[in-house]
Amino acid sequence: MQAMMWPILKVLGISCRAIYELCSEQMNRQLTAGEAFRLRVHLMMCGICRHLPAQFRGMRELVRCAHSHEHGETSDECLSAEAKERIASKLRKNMK
Repeated sequence: MQAMMWPILKVLGISCRAIYELCSEQMNRQLTAGEAFRLRVHLMMCGICRHLPAQFRGMRELVRCAHSHEHGETSDECLSAEAKERIASKLRKNMK
């Protein structure tokens, strides 16, 4: 079923490449209603792209933290409490 829908989605501008570009654009500006709708529809259907928005946000945070560190602006604010807990949890699991 999903394979039959991909040509239609591609024509509508909901291909994986288009979604990648929309996720990138979303970092710089608010998407139009149509763009946001296309993004949501694609992310509901495509397990591969589903994590793209979070990956883009993560990359933005990493760049922000690296920039802050490079300019001597060290701070604990670079990582969210959730991220710190995920890291600590993984470390605890690896030490067992």
